Amino acid sequence: MVNVERYIEAATRENTRRSYRSAIRHFEVEWGGFLPASADAIARYLAEHAESLSVNTLRTRLAALAQWHQAQGFPDPTKTPHVRKVLKGIATLHPATEKRAKPLQLAQLERLAAWLDVQIAHAEQAGDVRMHRSHLRNRALVLLGFWRGFRSDELSRLGNC
Repeated sequence: MVNVERYIEAATRENTRRSYRSAIRHFEVEWGGFLPASADAIARYLAEHAESLSVNTLRTRLAALAQWHQAQGFPDPTKTPHVRKVLKGIATLHPATEKRAKPLQLAQLERLAAWLDVQIAHAEQAGDVRMHRSHLRNRALVLLGFWRGFRSDELSRLGNC
């Protein structure tokens, strides 16, 4: 049984768990909702936050509420046509352009790799084995992350191996 619990725990990232806990807390504490919730309560929650939260944030909140209901063995009110229609209306009336981080450009990557090469050489000349290895590792992670298109959390997990 211990292995099953370990695998279930590993199936969801800690950031997702934290985000879901925050969403449930927001629904219950800040908004004053009760769980298990009705589809009507979820629709009102969405409507009341339509102008202050992005559609993506509302979708995340819905996912958290859905997960809570499923985990507790209750019917999932977030999947009802009423809730879906409210969310669709919010997305129509409050369209938002996504803010995305600018991708690292090849010229920036070249400058970063060159800087790391200099740091590697300095550490080698100084006989600082720890810094030499650290800079080599950082250079490998940056290059691997760029060419494979890794997200920051994926890179950080590689760096902790």
